[in-house]
Amino acid sequence: MGGEYDGVLGDMADLIRGVSYRPDDLLPDGSAGVPLLRATNIGDRRLDLSDVLYVPRGHVRDTQRLRLFDVVIAMSSGSQQAVGRLAQLRQEWGGCVGAFCGVIRPKAESVYPEYLGYVLQSPAFRERIETYAVGTAIMNLSRERILGFPLTLPSTEIQKAIAHILGTLDDKIELNRQMNRTLEEMARAIFKSWFVDFDPVRAKAAVRSAHPSWTNEQVSRAACPNLKPEIAELFPDAFEDSELGQIPKGWKASIVHQHFRLTMGQSPPGSTYNEIGEGVPFYQGRTDFGFRFPTRRVFCTAPTRFAETGDTLVSIRAPVGDVNMANERCAVGRGVAAIRHRSGSRSFTYCSMKYLGKHFDQFEAEGTVFGCINKSDFERLPFVSPEPDILTVFEQIVSPLDDRLETNECQSLILASIRDALLPKLISGELRVKDAEKFVERVAI
Repeated sequence: MGGEYDGVLGDMADLIRGVSYRPDDLLPDGSAGVPLLRATNIGDRRLDLSDVLYVPRGHVRDTQRLRLFDVVIAMSSGSQQAVGRLAQLRQEWGGCVGAFCGVIRPKAESVYPEYLGYVLQSPAFRERIETYAVGTAIMNLSRERILGFPLTLPSTEIQKAIAHILGTLDDKIELNRQMNRTLEEMARAIFKSWFVDFDPVRAKAAVRSAHPSWTNEQVSRAACPNLKPEIAELFPDAFEDSELGQIPKGWKASIVHQHFRLTMGQSPPGSTYNEIGEGVPFYQGRTDFGFRFPTRRVFCTAPTRFAETGDTLVSIRAPVGDVNMANERCAVGRGVAAIRHRSGSRSFTYCSMKYLGKHFDQFEAEGTVFGCINKSDFERLPFVSPEPDILTVFEQIVSPLDDRLETNECQSLILASIRDALLPKLISGELRVKDAEKFVERVAI
């Protein structure tokens, strides 16, 4: 191919080390600072910018500021798995890079930045990282080892074409991710309004107080104009005292055990585990938890405890209270519990466990070395149970949102597997660009 280059990464790109800041230099918000990217913000090919800190603007060097299509890499980590994690900045962000991170940035015009990002996501580069990471408690990567990575470049036109093919898949995955965040927020907003803040009950109680002679239908229409009348009428118009404080009249102050079926995980012998797909998917803890569903990594040939499709998975060991949902029958180890409301309501269970967070937190804080919660403590957690008809309506409204979310997630997994299969073949030249373009046009819809 014309325009090819054979050499090493350091001839075509530079690696800029992040800057270390003292705790006193960091700001809690961005009103007077620049967002700081740390190694903990770098996930597997994507960035988690939900908990960034900020640095005073005057403390940031120009080279440290991140640019579109920069590749950020974790240069140090406490685990072999996390060191070398990298992601490409695919949107303008305006942050800067901190300690234990590096920025790989092209320095030659013949390098298309987005293409370089995909080269660094290739199995060949990951293999180099795993080979040259050194350390005992902390794994480290050297600048020289990274920049010594053998690099072959096709013409700029081919680089752009390959980046476009792979970027189309990544863009669709990101669109699904954004849509799923919206769907999750919608479901949780309804749950919080109905079952945490009791908004319909409060609104009806206020109208009932002002109009004691009105019928339930009149109160419902006036108090809850955004709800269908037949739904609004299901909510009571008063509160009553309970051991959990004031709750909607007719609802029950109780505990988790009275309303949910709980299966605590149990770990079979380690000799029954594998990563080649034999047996059933096995989840030992929150390591494999994702945004909503866990990712298959370990399998077990002699499972003892199971979660069924649609069960909510709760991390019960360090940290306590992380939540996912089983999208297939799977085995659960001692770090995970599977739970489902006795009515079978999938969406209500998931949202309920999300809002038990403040109760889970106490078990995380009380642990001597690692937080944990046992079955009896889990089953004794407080729970306010609504009337069955309201729970049924909630499930009817939210379950379709969860169905769409699961569909998006499944599609993203398929697209990611296609991207991962195409990436090394395109970069090595084994697969022609035109053939890949035709294939992606059929699947990235």
